[in-house]
Amino acid sequence: MDSMVTARMPQGKKETGNSVLRELGTNPSQLINDVYDYVIKNKSLPFKNKQDTFEQIDIHEALTFIKSIPLPASNRFATMTDDEIKQERLNHRLLAEKQVIK
Repeated sequence: MDSMVTARMPQGKKETGNSVLRELGTNPSQLINDVYDYVIKNKSLPFKNKQDTFEQIDIHEALTFIKSIPLPASNRFATMTDDEIKQERLNHRLLAEKQVIK
């Protein structure tokens, strides 16, 4: 026999969350079942501690990954503004087109 789990949250959070769950192809009941399955299997929460959320962990992992990417060697664009880079690339293209036409 199935049991019901009840939780309270702001109406807007529920509506937004349900919309996202639908986009992900699931629903609140399946989400709660999946979290309970995780807790039962792992004897822990699916996030680092009670104050953390899924989103905070994902951001932390993303930042750690980004910081681990080595910076490229310095190049001539490193000190240019975006506008200067665009102008330089445009000039390069124009020169290349002139060479093709000749």
